[in-house]
Amino acid sequence: MDMNNRVLRKFGFKKDQNGIINRYIREKPYWDTHLFNTKKFIIDSTRNKTKNTCVVLGSGWLLDVPIEDLSTIFNTVYLVDIVHPRQIKHKYRKIENIKFIQADISGYIKPVYDFMKIAIKKSLDITNISQKISPELNEITANASMVVSVNILNQLDILICDYIERFSVFTTEQVKVFRKIIQQKHIDLLPENKSCIITDYEEINTDDNGSVIQSRPLVYIELPLNKYVKKWVWNFDTHKTYHSKFNTDFKVMAWNK
Repeated sequence: MDMNNRVLRKFGFKKDQNGIINRYIREKPYWDTHLFNTKKFIIDSTRNKTKNTCVVLGSGWLLDVPIEDLSTIFNTVYLVDIVHPRQIKHKYRKIENIKFIQADISGYIKPVYDFMKIAIKKSLDITNISQKISPELNEITANASMVVSVNILNQLDILICDYIERFSVFTTEQVKVFRKIIQQKHIDLLPENKSCIITDYEEINTDDNGSVIQSRPLVYIELPLNKYVKKWVWNFDTHKTYHSKFNTDFKVMAWNK
């Protein structure tokens, strides 16, 4: 196992990705509306874009990506993720205008991994961790006709900050500041007038009668919204596997930057 795979394993990316498809299989009837809304918003967002290249950030299993439509609309579609499921790569291997790029969309995975090896021994400022976006990712997003951030904005910080919190070096508030940095850097990566963003922004936990027991924000930054924001509810977990005592819904919003 090389260093990259070792780091991915330590952060739990492959396990997390497998968890997504397993949850989808369990929850398919409840996810379908969310997936339909996401795909429709992405397709609608292509109408005022040139049709050279489309970059999808957080492509994963393509559950929420209208890949067949995008590969027809655009000359080239770049699918970007930290791990591409081998089943997805195999399925689309013969479609010449679909390109897979393995990249750390946040730019923080390896820097955090290296930083924490030192932070457990020294008193360091977590906000000093430097983002390292790959030149390839910077180039394709800057030159794209359209960039899609698909249900990933609020996901970028989770596994990274879970890893940081394992070491009990920083307070919850310090880690929250770093969550804001990760999310803001992602928004900054998305080019103006060419970006489509879909994200869940609030978690709602309910009992079996539908009464709200608790809620919490998932996005910690001020978002560059416009007046054409679409919102809906994603029935994420109805089997109490995410929270043992609650059903979980996510509030989702979509807009163009």
